[in-house]
Amino acid sequence: MSPIINGHNKRNSTRASGNGKPLKSPEDFAGTDTQLFKWIKENLYVAAVCDILDSIGLTKQAMHQRLRPLDPDRCLIVGRARTFRWMETDYIVEEDPYGLEIDAMDALKTGDIAVHSTDSSLTNAPWGELMSTLAKRNGAHGCVCDGLIRDCQKIMKMGFPVFHAGIRPVDSKGRGRVMAFDVPVRCGDVLVHPGDLVFGDFDGVVIIPRQVESKVIELSFEKVGKENASRRELLKGRTLREVFNEFKVL
Repeated sequence: MSPIINGHNKRNSTRASGNGKPLKSPEDFAGTDTQLFKWIKENLYVAAVCDILDSIGLTKQAMHQRLRPLDPDRCLIVGRARTFRWMETDYIVEEDPYGLEIDAMDALKTGDIAVHSTDSSLTNAPWGELMSTLAKRNGAHGCVCDGLIRDCQKIMKMGFPVFHAGIRPVDSKGRGRVMAFDVPVRCGDVLVHPGDLVFGDFDGVVIIPRQVESKVIELSFEKVGKENASRRELLKGRTLREVFNEFKVL
């Protein structure tokens, strides 16, 4: 179900962006995830959202800094978490060597972001060219893999955004298996539930729980407006203290 965004202050329904163009209110894009994701990409950024999550007491929603974008030019992602729960193995199930990994991949759909649980041992690379090909074909918006990936140049060439914790050419077969999917998983030191909002850019990845999604988006929109106003005032020559005292943002 798509989030319903309401209760926004009508006086702030239009603000100037950093380039002087008006920002529309998030409530104007309530309805479908497709509209919401597009609006978030155009109007918010991860650092501002992270600050708002902090302000409401959710201080552990930013993924660990080890997760970096494969391609800095294609690292803006917004979508719904589809989670993969991995287990390290030292054996191959000959009759079905990839098991639920295949089923989880086939289940990806438009707007999804594949979120792989943490592989602390860094033993296998569960994401590569063929996974990216299928995900992109199905309309998925990206992958966040708290482990290794491979086939990197091919992934970059196809323009599919991936965050990763390392690169190594090893297959998952015989090294790890998906034990479940669409279950809560830990990725980048954050507990991610299926359907949570995943937002990533060059600064990193944050997870916005569904139960606070509307509130976080509204408050982030207000913060971006204040930061844009602060930037304009600083460029006019006012001191940081003066600007902070007025807008209360940094």
